Amino acid sequence: MEDKSRDTSNSSSERVARERAFHNELFAADNLRPQGDFYTALQNCFQLYRQLVDEKSAGARVLEYGCARGDRALELAPTARHIAGIDISEVAINLAAKRAKDLSCDNTDFGVMDAENLTFPDNSFEFVFGSGIIHHLNIERAFSEISRVIQPGGEAIFVEPLGHNPLINWYRKKTPEARTPDEHPLRKQDIELAGNFFSKVNLTFYGLTTIGSSFINNTTAKDILYQTFRPIDRILLSLPVIKWHAWYVLIRLAR
Repeated sequence: MEDKSRDTSNSSSERVARERAFHNELFAADNLRPQGDFYTALQNCFQLYRQLVDEKSAGARVLEYGCARGDRALELAPTARHIAGIDISEVAINLAAKRAKDLSCDNTDFGVMDAENLTFPDNSFEFVFGSGIIHHLNIERAFSEISRVIQPGGEAIFVEPLGHNPLINWYRKKTPEARTPDEHPLRKQDIELAGNFFSKVNLTFYGLTTIGSSFINNTTAKDILYQTFRPIDRILLSLPVIKWHAWYVLIRLAR
């Protein structure tokens, strides 16, 4: 595996430029999830993620790390003390800022920013969250910056794709148009880097047999199959070796 923690400054800037161009085009086309049907296999993952983000954001100074068009940040604005959103795409940030103005969300700030080089002071936030962002980045730099801007005792929550399952990796290779060339779904050694920057690292794994429900078109049958596979996943993904072959992981970090 390529060591993403050792980018040269030149290769890093080139990677950031590619990511910016890809996401500017994506947001301009309003085509954020072309394979959205497959994500129904992860609904329990995203339900818990959403619940935890709601709870941790209430009354807190919050950063959405990779905010896209700001949809989630603006949902949280009424209960958060203050919420900032950053993204590499100026197209996305312009959309987020316009919506915040239209909604009179005075406790929000959106800015174009490199997630590996945040411009916020140390200890700026009580809570940081993001979905599908870290695997686009230099892993070590990302964890370092997230830890730096979280105050002592603060927390971070992320949901990220994993890179150990050979069948999922085969599908990724067959659909290069759906992702950037620099994406690198996380592997065990990537996530272990979080332990260098956080006092607690908690992982929950999702999406193994439930992926089978994604291939069913009938909504009722899809849900029945998903509910059938969920308890099977719960057992299989509790096993040390098998769990790393999950599709996604929910990462909870505490500083």
